[in-house]
Amino acid sequence: MGLSTKQKVLVVAAVVFVVLVIILIVLGALGILTGGKDDIPDSDTLSCPDCLFQQSDWSEGEDGEYRATRKNCDSVLVTLTDNLLSIKKSTDVGPEGQVQNSLSDFSKKIPGANQDSSLLTWKVDKTMRNNETVKLVFSDTGTQYAGCGNFDGPLFTVKPSGESKVSCMLWKSEENPTYLPFYVSRNNEENAVCMFAEAQGAPIEITLTSTTTEWLIYSDEEVKVHSFNGGSVQDALDNCVQKWKEIYPSTSSTVDWTDNFIVGSLTPSQIKTDQENTESPATHYILSPDSVTMTGSGLEISGGSDISDYSSVFLPMTASQKLDEDSGITATKENGYYPSNDKFILDFEKDSVSTTVDTNFLQQGKAGILMSGLLQFPKGADCKKSVFCSDDLSEVDETSCLSVEFGDGQVFQKHNLYDVSMKKALKPGENLVIETVLSPGTVHFHRTGLELTVAGLKTCYNNIFNIRRFGIGAVTCNMCAGVVPSTDSQKSTCFRWSQLSLLMPYVIISSEEDLTGALSGSQNDAFAKLKENLSFKKQLHYLLASPDMSIVAKSNGILLGDNVFMVINLEGSVGDIEVELPSGQWLAPDPEQQTEGTYLKSDSNSATITYEENISKLVFFKLGKIHVIKSSENENHVEVHVMQLKDDNFGDNIAGSFTINGHTTSISFDHSDAKVTFSYQTAVTTIDKNQFLLTKLVIYYWNKDEGTLDAAASNYAAGKDSEMKEKINVVFAYDAASASTIFEDREQKILQGGGDGR
Repeated sequence: MGLSTKQKVLVVAAVVFVVLVIILIVLGALGILTGGKDDIPDSDTLSCPDCLFQQSDWSEGEDGEYRATRKNCDSVLVTLTDNLLSIKKSTDVGPEGQVQNSLSDFSKKIPGANQDSSLLTWKVDKTMRNNETVKLVFSDTGTQYAGCGNFDGPLFTVKPSGESKVSCMLWKSEENPTYLPFYVSRNNEENAVCMFAEAQGAPIEITLTSTTTEWLIYSDEEVKVHSFNGGSVQDALDNCVQKWKEIYPSTSSTVDWTDNFIVGSLTPSQIKTDQENTESPATHYILSPDSVTMTGSGLEISGGSDISDYSSVFLPMTASQKLDEDSGITATKENGYYPSNDKFILDFEKDSVSTTVDTNFLQQGKAGILMSGLLQFPKGADCKKSVFCSDDLSEVDETSCLSVEFGDGQVFQKHNLYDVSMKKALKPGENLVIETVLSPGTVHFHRTGLELTVAGLKTCYNNIFNIRRFGIGAVTCNMCAGVVPSTDSQKSTCFRWSQLSLLMPYVIISSEEDLTGALSGSQNDAFAKLKENLSFKKQLHYLLASPDMSIVAKSNGILLGDNVFMVINLEGSVGDIEVELPSGQWLAPDPEQQTEGTYLKSDSNSATITYEENISKLVFFKLGKIHVIKSSENENHVEVHVMQLKDDNFGDNIAGSFTINGHTTSISFDHSDAKVTFSYQTAVTTIDKNQFLLTKLVIYYWNKDEGTLDAAASNYAAGKDSEMKEKINVVFAYDAASASTIFEDREQKILQGGGDGR
């Protein structure tokens, strides 16, 4: 029996449907409808295509610019010039009439390198760009790397091997409050490359393998990567830092070496009490954050009238970036800042904040600002790294990990919270700004959040050495972690921590508790050795404050300049320790001049010393040099120590120079004539005796036969005298000046001491 007309229609319709389904399946398999296999996301990625450009997507223009275009992805323009790679979104296809050539070489050298063995190359076909991120991949020939946000340990680390990877996030966190997007690679000390990203403070995640460095930058703006080679690691770093400072010029105050001891955080009443305490070692103070509030009229300090002079008082502030208007934050902005948990977060892009800070600081004349407090970038193990797809192909949801809780809303913090607008608002050229977060433009960085442990001590030590190499002028750590040491172990750690004060242009100790009693109390010895070390630091002021003074890390020691060496003991070892002592003869003199002190001679850059927690036995002065230190009895006076060699070249003459308050004095010692000569290097008509007040002249005169030390000493302040063996002739070759203008009219007697070594 034949089919009815209706049945025939149904059969035809079914056949047509099946054919259409087959066609759709075939077209889908061929990628004609979906845009190709590469546009199909796998189950482990976001529900949108991964904009990883294929080799066929890239072309090169006649002007040397590189372009990539791919369906559903932002087109990008990459420009390579000397020491620079720039990548940004591109809406055009290049200059009109220009021919675009396809690429065959997908490994491009960054121009401007001067060391072929440290070539840095850009992996063209590994580049990714979408609405919110850019990914760049580089390769170099180094075997060790530094930077990548890691400043708490040794500077250089061996690169991962095989298939292993190492990732680091360049973004402020409580564990590592730094944002210095540098990467340094080296084969050895003579072969290095340095690079950094200019990304307007955007979060950056760097992933390293044995051969490549992948930069995932959370920014939809133009990103620039600067790279420099050098004949040494320091050369490469210096080139990087010079460019970094050109991009982020700092108007901040210069780093002046001081003897300041800053104590916080205290209420106005507590500051007033300590200022009246003559036993207090504090010279400056940090106000408690709870004492400071903001109103529509500006800053208000609770009990502020207790302090008559704010020139030694630092004000604490909390900073935040400009928040997006569509962030969902419900807090109402008041005069350029947000109230949050009864405190105020500044939005430095608002003129009213600049005016508030300007008015309150310049009129009240405070010592400066201690700036702290930032939100954190969200990052978790389940966070997707490729975010936001082009052409609205997907919606942002919780799987994108773009947001953090803030009040009742959600906000993705796209930029680092410290930015150039903050620098401008605070007018750091007129105010000392000490920041607890390290970012572009930072000059004074203070590390907080450490514990009074060996690990905290090592972090402080590494921060000082590592961060200074990246051009940051002042690096300090919260002294002894802001803790009053109570056990022997804590006291020992605090002593070794306070040795690092010799590397700090000022010292800060701060706690939520009032530390002034423990610091000045005669019955509490918790900080006794800390104060001794600070006094010793003050005596070395002229050495440490020298603009040419360098610090070099050695094994169990630090070389200060060329002629002073300090033994350190980060591990807290007991007994003898091996130190990497530079070659030469060294002496840690007895401060009382009753004994020779500790003498060391290094022929192989090594020596053994018994470590004692006594700073005078741990700081060695090089013999064959003239050392000028501050008087321990009067900080406006100086002591001149002429240190002859003990062995070899015993009779050598010694010369040196000393500068104070703009006056430079040459000092020479003639061994054969037993003569010390002081003279100005440039002629002057008059001499102000306040420019060079000599309290003590000590000549370390070794008994060649016995190998013991005879000290020729004159201490005018104490009026000492001794049995005279022979005269030491002192000559003051100052134009139009007599010796009395230098020695404050005291009787001129320079005597060689007796055989007791005084």
